[in-house]
Amino acid sequence: MKKRSRIQVKPLTVGQKIYVDSHIYLSEGSRDVAGGIATVTRCYQQKYLEGIWFVEVKEHPGHGYNWTQILSNDQAKLKKEFGDQIAHADPDIDMPWIEEGDTIGFDGKGKPIYHKGPAIL
Repeated sequence: MKKRSRIQVKPLTVGQKIYVDSHIYLSEGSRDVAGGIATVTRCYQQKYLEGIWFVEVKEHPGHGYNWTQILSNDQAKLKKEFGDQIAHADPDIDMPWIEEGDTIGFDGKGKPIYHKGPAIL
């Protein structure tokens, strides 16, 4: 079996500036974030992902970005896309996944089944 090569990416330091992409949440619009320059607040490794660094940023608290495999490789692209823009919250309304009247399936004859109750999150 071929041995995997280790990815050599240095961990970031708290306070360092990096670029992050935008995140849009379908049912939790209040958590939306516009991408741009962000400040690192934490750099850590997961227990079972040796050598893979994750970062959290001030502008998107509670969200871990995979620095080693994804974000470090996207810095030039994100810089070109966002320039001097600072990453920031960009909230909209929270919407339930299923609302009254939504199609939730089909019966045995191909007719739609509609949700007939309160919204389901």
